[in-house]
Amino acid sequence: MQPLVTVIIPAFNAQATLAETLRSLLNQSLTDWRAVVVDDGSTDSTPMIASDFAWRDSRIGLVRQENRGLSGARNRGLEQAGGRYVHFLDSDDWLTPLGLERLVQSAEWGGLGAACGSWSLHLADGRSMGVTMSPVDRVVGVEHLFAGNVMSPHSHVLRRDLLDGERFDESLRVVEDYDLWLRLASRGVRWSAVDECVAAYRVRPGSLSKNPRLMLETQARVMGRATGDRSALAAGLRDAALFYATTAAMGEAGFGGEGGAARAAFVQARAMLRGAIGHPAAFTAGELGRAAYWSLVMGFGVAPEAFGRTAERWMPGLAAWWRAIGERGRVEEAIGSLATEAIAPEVVAGAMLDAAPAGSPVVLAGAMGRNGQVVQRVARARGVALVLRDDRLPRSGIERLIDASSTVLVAPVVDGEILGKLPRGVRTVRWGEVRGGLAGELVGRLRGVVEGRAGAVGA
Repeated sequence: MQPLVTVIIPAFNAQATLAETLRSLLNQSLTDWRAVVVDDGSTDSTPMIASDFAWRDSRIGLVRQENRGLSGARNRGLEQAGGRYVHFLDSDDWLTPLGLERLVQSAEWGGLGAACGSWSLHLADGRSMGVTMSPVDRVVGVEHLFAGNVMSPHSHVLRRDLLDGERFDESLRVVEDYDLWLRLASRGVRWSAVDECVAAYRVRPGSLSKNPRLMLETQARVMGRATGDRSALAAGLRDAALFYATTAAMGEAGFGGEGGAARAAFVQARAMLRGAIGHPAAFTAGELGRAAYWSLVMGFGVAPEAFGRTAERWMPGLAAWWRAIGERGRVEEAIGSLATEAIAPEVVAGAMLDAAPAGSPVVLAGAMGRNGQVVQRVARARGVALVLRDDRLPRSGIERLIDASSTVLVAPVVDGEILGKLPRGVRTVRWGEVRGGLAGELVGRLRGVVEGRAGAVGA
């Protein structure tokens, strides 16, 4: 009898993490699965660990092959797959106990045959980084993927027939997952979003920063052969180019390199930018801060809560990089943007709820957007009742049934239209203002580091 879900686990020299990955599978609330561990030519005890789990649970199987890389291992797993759904789980990541169940439920109930959920970021030793990556919309499609890779392999499931013969491109050493998702989405596959954390991703500092040029060149090639809205693809490539170039520059100047090494890194990073997007228009402070944030988190494994105490290591180099790409006048603003990015949405949501006086009805305006979903999630965890208001909800416009005794939590950052609809004198708590206030302390710390060491790096 075929399983409901086949879980494909490529593994190469994964002895340190494979057991934890497989234990997370054994702890799933959904039990109708079969796992295919593909040992991709490991030279450590990976196959022995997989064999031990397979001996104890017949749902786990082991396939061994000569090294073909991540794409080749996943494709070998697809050859062995049966059942209705496939799920890709890397050997250093893991699933939350309800992960598979929630994904399959959403894929079935949403009628799309595919679903994606949130995933949390963790350090190599498993400690949480305090960052959760969430679906960008209630349904994720090709228009979202044009902006970049918005899904992790283990944060989604896919009905097997939707692959329709498509496989991972074994000529790609990196971003092979994004390439496949983009090809599927271009054919009309869409993923229902799960408003729940379904998986955990282990960030390995240095793995990205070792070759950001390869990452950018490959992503540019993948995006270049995609069909669709070229302006959206160009915007996505611009974001990717700035992110990878910042990671390359930070690899030398941000983490210990000074003088000639830093200048050489900046020259190479600027060449990466030009190679990918020509001579770009000036980057905004928001773009600079966002690229730096993800470079620190994904490229170097720095948790946002550690930004303040580690800033001496990387902030002078980062400021020097911003000046090197002609953004001298935006350093102050970019610091503000970086600090704002570092404030987790859950922290903002909690602070907004804290600002509502006891006994006051709490109305959530913009409830269906990404920020609104976060506020709802935090409120549920606290047992706080919310009155939801959103033009996308039936008979639930922003202005309906809100009186002066209510506290209105305004979730969207761009909130002018909502504010214009609220009754005069109603108490409001705005996402942007709360987040800006929380970021203020970190802004002061980062500015102090730059002012104390101005010109010391990359001068």
